[in-house]
Parts: sequence; C-alpha cells; structure tokens
Amino acid sequence: MTVDERTTVFGVPEFDEPLAPALPVGFLAILAGGTSSGAPVLARQFARAAVGSVPVRYYTTYDRTDDLQRAFREIGADPASLTIVNLADEYYERVLLRGLDVARVRERGITLDDLHADPRPNRAPGPYRLADRMLSDLAGIDAPFRLVIDSMDFFFEVLGPKDVMQVAREVRHCCRSVGGQALLAVHAPRHESGPGGLLVDLADLVMDVRAEPHGDRFEQTLLVEKVGYRPDLARVLKMRLGETGWGFSDGTLARK
Repeated sequence: MTVDERTTVFGVPEFDEPLAPALPVGFLAILAGGTSSGAPVLARQFARAAVGSVPVRYYTTYDRTDDLQRAFREIGADPASLTIVNLADEYYERVLLRGLDVARVRERGITLDDLHADPRPNRAPGPYRLADRMLSDLAGIDAPFRLVIDSMDFFFEVLGPKDVMQVAREVRHCCRSVGGQALLAVHAPRHESGPGGLLVDLADLVMDVRAEPHGDRFEQTLLVEKVGYRPDLARVLKMRLGETGWGFSDGTLARK
C-alpha cells in the first residue's frame, strides 16, 4: 500500500480527503466516546472502509457476535468479509467459567457425579492471558491490514496499565512495520490521567465523539484533536446518521 493509495479512513469524503494525506501509511487511531454517542458505529465504519482491500480484524469486548454481525449488515458490510473476534466470550470461557468451577468445588467438594461428568472437551486448556493472546495475533501479521479493538476499557479492567500500553505499543509497531491501520476505541470518559489519556501520545489520529442534547434529541459532534504532526488540521465536525452510518454535514469542516 502506497501513500497515494491510502485515501480512506472512514470512507466518508468530507473526512478522508482533507485529513488522510496527513497520516502515515501505517497509523494508529484513538476514538473516544460512550456507546450512547454513536462512536461504536464509527468504529465499524473504520473497519468496513478497508473491506476488500486488506484483511480486517474486529475485536469486540462487549457485543454478542450475532448482534455485531447484524450491526455490520445495517451499515452495508458483509460480516463474512472480515474476521470478528469476541474477546468477551473468550474471557468468559477461559477465565470466568473456570473460576466458577473452582468456586463450586471449594464450596461443595468433588462428588462421584463430578468424576463421571463430561470433561468439557471443547474448553481450551491452559491459562488465558489477554495480553499474550493479542501479542500472538500481532506476531502473525506480515502484510497491510486493518484492525479495530472495541473497546480498550476491557483491557484496562483485566490488565494493569503497563500491560495495556504494551499491547497498544505493539499494535502501533505492527502498523508502522507493515503499513497497517488500527483503531482503538475508548468508551470511558477520556481525560489526561484516564485510560484514553495514556494512549493519546501513541496515536497518529485522535478523535472524540460528543453527544449533546438539543431539544428532544441529541446532536453528535466529532472533535478531531490530532492528525499526525499537523495541529492546523484539528477540526470540529457536525455528524449526521444515515442508512450506512455516520456522515458529516457539508461546510462544517472548520478549525477548532
């Protein structure tokens, strides 16, 4: 993938055309905004925009897989055209469910029925380490790609900040090494000492979706706070929701 070929971030010309040329071929983006703000839709648009050009991996930490597949169909993307990885389900099966088994044995001991019970052959053996799981996936990438993690809040809950930042740094390194593009979503309120604040310095593109009440509805605004090394490209964009996701109203591209 060359710089000239890399013209798509969200697949929305009002966003992509003025801002994408300022980003490196391999870039890391941070998108902040709660689930009620519409930020998850924008994260899915980021994934959809690369379908058919490079392999796309979408890591979800809270959606059911069926619901996420339906959400992609609603914005015109075939969920079979990308790889969906449900980290929440993996964590439940490998960590939480195993913990329930241990707690049950501690509470009532092992019975004869337990010894003859189904050993659950479909359950993966061994400990589950979220950071190792992600780093293993990244190690297998050797060509341009697009990746979304929605959201990093789950990583901060499960891992310590040091391990989360290791994962984020490895994602950035992988992007820069092979020309990949990644978006890390943060749903918790972002501030300098919070989860999103720790990630900002690593990112080439930093965005924040705000939803403000306006009469009987909410109006969404996208704050583009960082675009590569171009502070002059910081923008405030008014957002509108259409049949295929978020767009940006004409004439709203303005300096912050």
